[in-house]
Amino acid sequence: MYEGFDWLSFFVGLPLGLVIFGIVYFFAWRKGKKERIFDERYKRVHRHGRSISWMVTSITILIGWTIIMIVEGPRLAFFILTGIWVAHMMSYLIGAAIANGQN
Repeated sequence: MYEGFDWLSFFVGLPLGLVIFGIVYFFAWRKGKKERIFDERYKRVHRHGRSISWMVTSITILIGWTIIMIVEGPRLAFFILTGIWVAHMMSYLIGAAIANGQN
């Protein structure tokens, strides 16, 4: 156990930070709804941004996977990155199934 870590501050600050985030998010969302900020264009732009981000993440994981395999071989880092890749692809599979069911 790390002696310099203040657990009391952590367990008080974490919920307090989450509550403050929730309050700020609620009021920002409410203001955005009143001003019609979250329209179809907003959704389309953010959907496209998430798509590009997903592709960049996929390529980054594959490059990292290749570098780890060349430098270290099949050790812990390789299996951790493989788990991240599997979780990444499963989230895509589930998201595609949900989107296909809605359309």
